[in-house]
Amino acid sequence: MGRLHLTAPEFARYAGIKEDDLIRAICNRGDIDGVALPEALNHAPLSVRLWLREDVVLFTHALSRARAGRKYGGRTVKTASRKS
Repeated sequence: MGRLHLTAPEFARYAGIKEDDLIRAICNRGDIDGVALPEALNHAPLSVRLWLREDVVLFTHALSRARAGRKYGGRTVKTASRKS
């Protein structure tokens, strides 16, 4: 079983973002590409701040979807419903 918590460098590495961008978003209480950052477990200095692995995984999936939507112009494909 892996660790349940991630530090900021591990968070950035897992999410595929630059550590500087993550730290900047944390300090500005912002988001990355429109996806809100998960809440940290503690509000300690960044060198010892921790996030739940599950929250980081969910954030990474949401970030991937947001980036994919931006890459393809944000269009969603609607399928016509058929009447039987």
